[in-house]
Amino acid sequence: MKRTLTLLACLLGVGTGLAVTRVPGTSTSYSAQRDPITDANTGLISIDEVNDTYGETALTIRCSDRDRPDLWATLISTHDLFSEDQVLFGMKPAITIRWGDDPPVVLRDSDLISVVNSREDLQTRQIGVQGPVVRRIVNGLSAGKRLVARVNRVSGGQALTYTFPGVGFATARPPVTAGGATGAPKFTQWYFTTCRDAVSGAARAGLVAGRAHLCDLVIEMMPNGAQPVAAEFRYELEYRENGRAGKLTLPGAAQAPAFGRRGTG
Repeated sequence: MKRTLTLLACLLGVGTGLAVTRVPGTSTSYSAQRDPITDANTGLISIDEVNDTYGETALTIRCSDRDRPDLWATLISTHDLFSEDQVLFGMKPAITIRWGDDPPVVLRDSDLISVVNSREDLQTRQIGVQGPVVRRIVNGLSAGKRLVARVNRVSGGQALTYTFPGVGFATARPPVTAGGATGAPKFTQWYFTTCRDAVSGAARAGLVAGRAHLCDLVIEMMPNGAQPVAAEFRYELEYRENGRAGKLTLPGAAQAPAFGRRGTG
């Protein structure tokens, strides 16, 4: 996998402090920092929404998922964007974005991810964006184009429209040269954790035959400075019948669920 300059877009002049610097005369702020143990770049660039006078709505480009290098974005709203039940059943808001006068782009389900805080609490007023579209967001903002995002929530109601100016983004994101270790992401292990009955919502340690379940898939990986685009997984189902253990290979391959969770710290 080739590493591009765009993937390095938020590699700021890295420091260890937590100070946030405002680009003078703009709605853009940035924080240049790194993890003191892993040296991972944990910097970010944030743009305030033009119509939110309270500063509670923003678009943030992040350089890491907690202490793991990873380029992704977060849309932070003053309104709930979804509910916990909607996340449980894989229901996501419909989001359309547009850079300047460019044609609008409808984000795919696989582009959207939920966000949790350091206590693993779901942030219902935040939605994460991952994958190649983040690089397009960075490129558009770097060119000084404003970004408009329209959010249609699953629950209905009036659509939310947010505008983020690109002025100051290139200043917060000085030019850099590619370097450091590169390579394809390495998946170290993957496993299911909590499984819930699709009808009652009851959590179970195992599965009950004949009933549909929704299970959390945990994927651990080493990014190696790159963003994975897709992954396929094949599964085996282990079971016990009449006191005897058995194993069943499930047919077909599944794409890695895109609506995973990203941590904000």
